[in-house]
Amino acid sequence: MNNLSSHGNKILNDFNPFKNFKLENYKYAQLHKDHTSENFSDSSYDYNELLKISHNLQKTDFEETDLSSKVDKWNFNSIDSYFRVSSLSSRSSLTLNLDNFSQEVLLVDVNHFNENISFTKNSSKNQTLILITSNISNPEPRSIFFDLAENSNLEILQLALSNNKSFIYFEIDQSDFSKMNFITFQSNNNHIRNEYYASLGEKCELNLLGLNFKNNFINDNFSYIQHLKPSTASNEIFKSIVDNGAITNFQGKIYVDPIAQKTDGYQMSRSLLLDSKSKANNKPELEIYADDVKCSHGSTVAKLSQNQIYYFKTRGIDEQTAKNILQKAFLVEIIESLQNKEIKDFSMKLLDNLI
Repeated sequence: MNNLSSHGNKILNDFNPFKNFKLENYKYAQLHKDHTSENFSDSSYDYNELLKISHNLQKTDFEETDLSSKVDKWNFNSIDSYFRVSSLSSRSSLTLNLDNFSQEVLLVDVNHFNENISFTKNSSKNQTLILITSNISNPEPRSIFFDLAENSNLEILQLALSNNKSFIYFEIDQSDFSKMNFITFQSNNNHIRNEYYASLGEKCELNLLGLNFKNNFINDNFSYIQHLKPSTASNEIFKSIVDNGAITNFQGKIYVDPIAQKTDGYQMSRSLLLDSKSKANNKPELEIYADDVKCSHGSTVAKLSQNQIYYFKTRGIDEQTAKNILQKAFLVEIIESLQNKEIKDFSMKLLDNLI
């Protein structure tokens, strides 16, 4: 893109988190440091089971598109994403209408794409999109957009596994009466940041749920959910298990517009620390300009209960097995929220193998 607006140029020049570590929205991400690990274990995962139950989308299924008009979209209240502006200015873009496919489960391996991707959904038929953002070879920021028309419905499972570096911006634009269930599964990453920006129309529902565990350095998640019309609902839960001196970050904001009465917004971040060297940074935020709403946020940081571990040991279960059971019990709520049974079963097996 050659002709960025003044806003776009300002974001690129003044709000570059890879150069300026004092930016509030990137406070704990440490993007100004090169944390590439030469010892990082770039594991591969067997997706054959997923391929049996899904339609694997190819690059030839997509069409070229111009997303330059999106550069100024989030220019309000001083909130914006460097990832979005940077990727739209440096990468070309592709688009895909999910309704063109009759299959209930679709799969996209993002590592096969160098472009930004825009997905559209116009119908209410149940579909699950598996979005593989694993083993990313080009870590430069990229953007993935979701545009849901009125009364449409979509479930997404993001698998973010084994990334040395990965920086992705997600934008969810929901028109009136649409529903989205977005689950992100993150493990064995060295340094990643996922940004989730969502805009909700009247009587929209959004579930944004995430789990991350066994990451190596920094696992960073940022969200901004804006309720722009009446009677919207958002449910956001992120759970993290941190060990071996790793760091997990969650920063999320719920914004409620003055006309967005009857908003129901919930945000929670929970972290388990398995050793004294690991850290969890949580920053939940509410910005509310309507008076008839139900909004809450919170965060917890805890350790595994020694009493619970002792309970298992008294029943002949060794300590490591007890810890694994407790960790799975902590995370399983996120996977249980998946609506597609086959995808849920796969995710449970993946959790069992990785825990």
